[in-house]
Amino acid sequence: MLTRHRQALQLLLLGLLATAVLLCLYLVFLRTAPGQRFDDIAFEGRKATRLPVRRLATFLVHILTIPSVLLGCAWIAVDTVRRGWWRTGVVALISVALTVVSARFLKGVLIRPELVELAYSNSRNTLPSGHAAAVMAVLLAAVSACQLSTRAFLAPVAAVLAAIYVTALIGSGWHRPSDVVAGMSLAVAVTSIATATRLSLFEDSANPVGNPGWFDKNLAEPVQRVLLQPFRVAGLVSLGAVVMLFLLQNPTSNPSHSLLSFIVAVLTCCLLGMASVFVFAQILGCPRLPSEPETETETLSREAR
Repeated sequence: MLTRHRQALQLLLLGLLATAVLLCLYLVFLRTAPGQRFDDIAFEGRKATRLPVRRLATFLVHILTIPSVLLGCAWIAVDTVRRGWWRTGVVALISVALTVVSARFLKGVLIRPELVELAYSNSRNTLPSGHAAAVMAVLLAAVSACQLSTRAFLAPVAAVLAAIYVTALIGSGWHRPSDVVAGMSLAVAVTSIATATRLSLFEDSANPVGNPGWFDKNLAEPVQRVLLQPFRVAGLVSLGAVVMLFLLQNPTSNPSHSLLSFIVAVLTCCLLGMASVFVFAQILGCPRLPSEPETETETLSREAR
């Protein structure tokens, strides 16, 4: 189990890495002709799928964006106040607000020059996606503010929700792929730095030992083991998304609409979104499986009690 200061350092490094990714996205997909061209092709590739699929994606964007943000913030506030971790709740909610404000600010100041003649979409800058930034920020804030015993189950759920949401954003034509990745990167950067600050300054953070609950005592170990394997979850979800896209391909679509580019964009966004949640949760810590040996730190902590 990482110490509090080492957790803060790793979260700070994660935030800096996410910031670097955001900068690279701006330099490549906004400031270069090949980047703009690929973004446009992948963006329009959604039209190679059937119309009901795109309508479903639009429906998911509408029902998930505002409700998920409001419900997520409400759950964070109620749960942290109930446990007396009000500083943890305040920092988590501030990170969500900062992410949303930062996304709107960047979208207003960043310029997307017309370097190529775009076949379909317009040249107006939409990077970063405020939708992706807000939803990802709430998911990460919930993971950071919950109890250790809850995190083992919340992290996989948050990762899958992130994958579903970014797929809907791209599939509905609401945002370009680069916008979505940039929005997620912004959320990771802000939330990681905010959480690192909280761990460095305050003591009412998540209990490093955790309080076993009903799930820990009653959930079968094979199921728990699957939930705690990020690569399995990410791989299965991504494979399922690709298979569904192929099955839902529109045979009468325009040949210029590249389904392959669209699939690559969706797969990349899904993997990055899920990996971000899992890495963030892993730094904060998850309960050890019953069959796994104790670490030296856990043994010393138990003996000290």
